[in-house]
Amino acid sequence: MKLTSTEHTIIHTAAAAATTAASPIPFSDAALLIPIQITMITGLYKANGANISREVVEGALKNATIVSGVGKSIAGNLLKFIPGVGTIAGGTLNAGVAISFTEALGFAVVSKLRGADNADLIDLANVINDVLGGFTKK
Repeated sequence: MKLTSTEHTIIHTAAAAATTAASPIPFSDAALLIPIQITMITGLYKANGANISREVVEGALKNATIVSGVGKSIAGNLLKFIPGVGTIAGGTLNAGVAISFTEALGFAVVSKLRGADNADLIDLANVINDVLGGFTKK
């Protein structure tokens, strides 16, 4: 099966996010995940013939993740404080959340871009919030 360039971008970005989140140092990954995801989203826009500024993407990501996306990350990072098994479990949990969220976000953005006549009309904050909604307990 041949992957499209956008699928390659999403998969490679998700792998980078998982590697970053698996860091054994508690709370070291949050500051690095947002730039990784910003780069992915701006790349997906370009791959679909549209442009978006890094600042717009950064604002939308930071606002959405601050409001609702921190619960699972906190759980994994707290586990990392337990030497040995806690470090492994916390890193594994955070890597799983990072890869799942990054892939879901990438595919949601591509879906909206492909379905839109004008990429400027896409409400990126709503796309991010919809993806985050799938990761929160209802």
